[in-house]
Amino acid sequence: MNELRRDYILDRWVIIAEERKKRPQDFIRVSKKEKPKMCYFCPGNEHLTPPEIDRIEENGRWIVRCFPNKFPAVILDGSEIKSENEILRRIPAYGKHEVIAETPEHNKNLSDLSVEHIVKIFLMYARRINEIKKDKKIKYVFVFKNHGEMGGASIAHSHTQIIGLPIIPKIIMDEINSADEYKSKTGRCIFCDVLNLESKSERRIYEDKYTIAFAPFASRFNLEVWIMPKRHLNFIDEMTNRELKSFANSLKIILGRLNKSLNDPPFNFYLHYPPDDYDLHLHLEIAPRLSRFAGLEFGSGVVINVIPPEVAAAHYRNETECNLI
Repeated sequence: MNELRRDYILDRWVIIAEERKKRPQDFIRVSKKEKPKMCYFCPGNEHLTPPEIDRIEENGRWIVRCFPNKFPAVILDGSEIKSENEILRRIPAYGKHEVIAETPEHNKNLSDLSVEHIVKIFLMYARRINEIKKDKKIKYVFVFKNHGEMGGASIAHSHTQIIGLPIIPKIIMDEINSADEYKSKTGRCIFCDVLNLESKSERRIYEDKYTIAFAPFASRFNLEVWIMPKRHLNFIDEMTNRELKSFANSLKIILGRLNKSLNDPPFNFYLHYPPDDYDLHLHLEIAPRLSRFAGLEFGSGVVINVIPPEVAAAHYRNETECNLI
């Protein structure tokens, strides 16, 4: 039976359209990932990107590399823009837009990398966030990954983007405000309550001592997954080495199962964490791009998901059950 479900945190609704009878296997498609004649992110082509900002090396060679986005969405230009009135408001698109090449190997996905390598990528995220937010004009540093053409990736080489914005994204503030309201009523973190609830549900996919991965109750995307540290913390650099390794391992398992079962489908993921002086339980959301939003989604904000999260979780558990601890 089809049903409407409300998000745990935000006041948004999803139609779980079970009657459409879509299965995860229905979304398998032919992968078109081929190495181009020229890849700007491959070793030997470092001169083709803007000047390097940071790198992590191993045996004298880079394994993670950061540089400015050649076509940035925001720039370090603080020229004043005057708003005509309260309706037509605008400010400069001030900020920093960077790319992190996750590996020197062109044909490796993030899930193909070792847990130790993924940990280093997370450490690079933390380094860049902390560096970019030193600019007081930047209010939030957003970390996101586009994978595949439908996921918005214009270059196939595995990479993450980081963008420092002069505003705090509304979805982040909505999560913070909702969590604050819940805490004022209950004295507890709503995300902590969610992970405790989902650890006992059929939407649980994987967990160990430090991290849990689950298909959210009101998933907007087919096969959507959230990964959360069990300990309440706000930032990557608050994690212990064991927590960080656990978080990286969970991401590797989920993306590995997604890639293997659906032949490297497009997806996005993004980190949600609070700006300084706020509290928000750190989490990573993985959004496979297996279908397109259409009129209902764009016009009303109500999303149709044809794979119930319970079915999605069972799909992921098919090969990860042996890893459950």
